Amino acid sequence: AKPVTIAQYLRQLSKHRNFMWFASMNLVQVFHCHFNSNFFPLFLEHLLSDNISASTGSVLLGISYIAPHLNNLYFLTLCQRYGVYQVIRWLFMLKLGLSVAMLLAGADHIYLLCVFIASNRVFTEGTCKLLKLVISDLVDEDFVINRRQQAASALLFGMVALLTKPGQTFAPLIGTWLLCVYTGYDIFERQPVKDTLVSVPDTATGLGTPPLRLGCFYMLVFVPITCALLQLAAWSRFTLHGRKLQGIKTLRQGSHQGHLIDVKAI
Repeated sequence: AKPVTIAQYLRQLSKHRNFMWFASMNLVQVFHCHFNSNFFPLFLEHLLSDNISASTGSVLLGISYIAPHLNNLYFLTLCQRYGVYQVIRWLFMLKLGLSVAMLLAGADHIYLLCVFIASNRVFTEGTCKLLKLVISDLVDEDFVINRRQQAASALLFGMVALLTKPGQTFAPLIGTWLLCVYTGYDIFERQPVKDTLVSVPDTATGLGTPPLRLGCFYMLVFVPITCALLQLAAWSRFTLHGRKLQGIKTLRQGSHQGHLIDVKAI
């Protein structure tokens, strides 16, 4: 068979609709994961530091790193029962529901805020780990629809990583810009340390600009709300689940067996 060039492979990939919808959704997911990683300490400091002890903050930080790995054991059980597509969709809906509930409750419910900050990071990181299962399904679909002689697993995983890299790059930049929009506090315009120490309390008092704490709260809830809405919209267009996924798996196995039969016949 004639080998496929890089240009031909990219053209095939651009016509792979499920891959494109998945890459779009995963781009938002990577952005949200790195946004949480970059701004988690900021949220702890400005939203909770006056109301919880340092040890409690350390516990929340520890939970946010350990819980996603433990959660995955439960998520995998759910995936076996209901399917990966459905579990990921539920996680997006849960993220949206918790964020809206937190927005309605307000920034003064400290214990609810603690639970939300920790769970937001836990569920987001957990979703990132589940998405690798979807890439494996996309490899199978790519193999079937393009009639490949062998699966292009490494290429597909690499393309997903490449297309979602901007989410990692822009997360701190967009987060810093949002912080400036909501609070008027621009870290790039703070020159000497002395000026910073004098200026921050003035910003936090809310004279002419929203208080820093309220700005952090808006960032905390509006970013996951926006991400969840975008992801639900993209995920609803993803069709590689249910009967279609089973059909792809069957064709993939049939192609593999047929290839073995052809080899024996030769």
